[in-house]
Amino acid sequence: MHYDFFLTNIKNLTEIKMYDLTEYEGLTMSDVKKGKPKKRPYRDESTLTNDQKAILEALKQTGNPALIESFWKDNGEKKFYKKRSGQFWKYLCTLPINLERYQIFNELNKRTATLMTEDNCFVYACIQAGVDGETIDHMREVIRVRDFPQSKVQEISDATGIAFNVTIGYFNDSRHNEIKRYIPKECETVRTIDLLLVEDHYMLNERLPMTTYFIRNYIEILKACGGMNIEKQMKIYTKREDKYVVRYDRTTPLWDVMKTLWECKYFEPISYGELFTYTTDLYKQNLAPFKDLTYAPKYCVQLKKKAESKEVNKNKCKFIPEHVFFADFECSTDGFHKAFNICYDSEDGSVSESIWGQNCATEFLERLPDKSLIYFHNLSYDINFILRHMTEVKGTPIIKGSRTMQITGLYKGRAIIIKDSYSVINKKLKLFPAMFNLQTGPKEIFPYNYYSSVLLANDNRTGVISEA
Repeated sequence: MHYDFFLTNIKNLTEIKMYDLTEYEGLTMSDVKKGKPKKRPYRDESTLTNDQKAILEALKQTGNPALIESFWKDNGEKKFYKKRSGQFWKYLCTLPINLERYQIFNELNKRTATLMTEDNCFVYACIQAGVDGETIDHMREVIRVRDFPQSKVQEISDATGIAFNVTIGYFNDSRHNEIKRYIPKECETVRTIDLLLVEDHYMLNERLPMTTYFIRNYIEILKACGGMNIEKQMKIYTKREDKYVVRYDRTTPLWDVMKTLWECKYFEPISYGELFTYTTDLYKQNLAPFKDLTYAPKYCVQLKKKAESKEVNKNKCKFIPEHVFFADFECSTDGFHKAFNICYDSEDGSVSESIWGQNCATEFLERLPDKSLIYFHNLSYDINFILRHMTEVKGTPIIKGSRTMQITGLYKGRAIIIKDSYSVINKKLKLFPAMFNLQTGPKEIFPYNYYSSVLLANDNRTGVISEA
């Protein structure tokens, strides 16, 4: 029913508010009247096992919201940490201390993006521990990708003779830290490396020359001791008679530093999309160049019995698209590229829409139905504005050189495939009218730099041809 019906037929109606009931928990009429319903975090039941789904369904039958909340708290946390894979640290540290030894950085630029993507965090930590280059290269061969299963740690331990003590830290106080030990099964232990695994990120587990007191009281310390160098400030451990006390022998375990930084909100989230601003490679193998044909026999590839194939959830990684769209972003190009508009059409022509504004990417994803296939022409550019908003990337993205050809993922439980049409028709869009005899105007009647951030700030969407 068209909204004009309400505006013309209900007396004294001045405002209409729409609520998605599935997004709110315990929604009451009082909440609706006040316009302040309590939003519920998104929970994807498709990620649960069959047993978990059965338990959840039984809890729903009881009608007890506390039991359901407890179920999601327990299983949500287990789901998040059970994989324990190695990934880049998804945050920037806003406290001005140097944590690059742990692959944690204060800012995102070309140099730091390279350090984030050049090596898997597990390999990076082993490099910091002083593992020799030959062994490091073997680790790279075993891991090959930035995100790898925990079982690979035992494989690396068996091949290299290195024992690993992995402390798994949880920022949630309801869970205690645990230690996993990986000891070589087929050879003697040549050395032991202590690692810390937090938020799927491996780091060399050691003590740092700083105090948690410094982290918690940094603002006050900076005001009182602004002239003191940062290394000395980091050794402040208390305050006596209005004076800060420094002890140069003070050190703190890495876990305590990480947890304190988290509690003080010194970690600012970053995403794959932001990394793509500086590199289009999700992972680069950094192997040493071949100087001769000699090799280490212990790392020589051995013929193994063919492993049995594991069941893969094809509903998430592979599916037959039921909806096909063609889309294109328009961006301001002065300074940092920002998307201000996306136009998209369905394959059958039933949908042809344009979304404006700084949130156009998320609004576009919200409108996509499940099992959608979207084509962009030159996906390597457009993916920057989509990837950061996706809930999860599934499988392995197809990347050739600097060109992103295909990415499969989820957005709020809906499966999406994004492909590059340039891989099929490697011509610029402006050549399409002549190639396919299309009755359209010229593509670039407005130059790329016409829509500047200043023009868009005034919500000026209509271009003036004489100005172009």
